[in-house]
This record gives sequence, C-alpha cells and structure tokens, in this order.
Amino acid sequence: MERILKRYESAITAVAFHPDGERIGVGTYNGTLQVLNVHDGNVLPSFQGHDEAVTVVRFDPSGKYLASGSADDSLVIWDANQGDELLSIDQGNEYDVTTLAFSPDGSRIATGDGESEIKVWDTSNGEEVETLRGHTETVTALAYSPSGKHLVSASWDDTVRVWDNETGKMIKTLRGHTADITSVLFSPDGRSILSAGDDKTIRIWNARTYVLQKTIPAHVDTITCLTVSPDGRLLASGSKEIIGVWAPLQ
Repeated sequence: MERILKRYESAITAVAFHPDGERIGVGTYNGTLQVLNVHDGNVLPSFQGHDEAVTVVRFDPSGKYLASGSADDSLVIWDANQGDELLSIDQGNEYDVTTLAFSPDGSRIATGDGESEIKVWDTSNGEEVETLRGHTETVTALAYSPSGKHLVSASWDDTVRVWDNETGKMIKTLRGHTADITSVLFSPDGRSILSAGDDKTIRIWNARTYVLQKTIPAHVDTITCLTVSPDGRLLASGSKEIIGVWAPLQ
C-alpha cells in the first residue's frame, strides 16, 4: 500500500475516480459520501442526502456530476464541484440501487437493483425512459459501449446481457460463467466485452459477434471488480486481498 488517503468510522462501500484523475468519490456503509483530493485526502466536497449505505458512485464523463446509489432505494445526482443535490430519483421499489452507469454523452443513467430490473433515466429531469427486463436475479454491473449504442449488464443469474440503447431491446444473452457475475465492461475501443465473477474467471467476448474469445482462470477467490487501462492494453482485476494485471487484449 502506497499510503492511507483517509480513515473513516464506517466501511467503505463504493469508490470511483473523477475523469481528471485528481479526485476520487467515496461512499460508506453509514451513508457518508465525499469527494477527496487523491494527493492529500482533503474533502472536495462532502454531500448530504443518503440515510443508508452508499452502494455505488460514478462520475459522468464530463466530470461535472456525481451519481450515487444507496440502500435507501434512491439515486441522487450531485454537482461534483459544489456538493449540491441536483436530482433525486426514487426507483419505485424497495430494493437497493446495486449499480449504475452514465451514457457516454451523460444524457442517460442506467441503474440496476435486486428486483432483477434495469431502469434507464433521463438525467435532465429524472424521468424514467424505460425499464429493461430479462435478468432473473440481482443486476450487479452495468456499462455503456463507448459509442453509446449498447448497454451491457451482469447478474447473479450467471449471464451477461446486451441491450440496444435506442430501442431498449435485448440483443444477446452471453452464457459461459458458472456462477454469479460481479463485473462487466467494454474495452475502450468497444471491440470487446469483459466479465468476471464468482467462478474466478475473466471472460472476453467479441462485442460484434458475441463469441467468447478467451477465458482466463484469474484468481482463487471471487473476482469483485475489473478495470481496463485507457489505452486498452492492460486489464486489472480485484479479488480477496489481491489485484492482478493482465494483457489479454493485444
């Protein structure tokens, strides 16, 4: 560990880097939500709004806005610089917001929940654009393609599903994982879909043909998170006390 950035009185449940790489959003089990300077841990700023655990945080591509989901069933969009609450959205059910993703242009935000549904919202007014149904278990991860044409989702039902962002129709169900899936994302060039989860493997799919290209037996414990470097050359995976770095996309 290089250094401890900041200590909290409650477990940290969500983190996300700001697009400028100089700030990081942090959410905790007791509902604290802050943006920190990555160099000195100073709070820039603190947000007030959630009553229960913060389950996910994400900055929009422009870095102007921060979205947070919570066990209080709400999605809140904030001014990332001032900490002001701009929009609060109630999912309309009693389930936690489990994951979220901004579209590349920031006009939409997709959320997943324990009811197995994906809801897509208009970020300008908080209105629900559509509800995507197909998964049979909790939705654990969401990601838009770089072009914004497609949305991918992962679930405890062991599948990755690909959706058309314009029509809301499910295009393809990707099967291969043998246990809950925890992470899914597109490669920066949009050519690959990457997924990982409880079966301890990383799987790489062709984003055009949806054919499984590679299976990496990556860890001995559940893979909890994935990220790809901006140039697409490296893939990092997180598991119990271990971060692995791979070069599978070359």
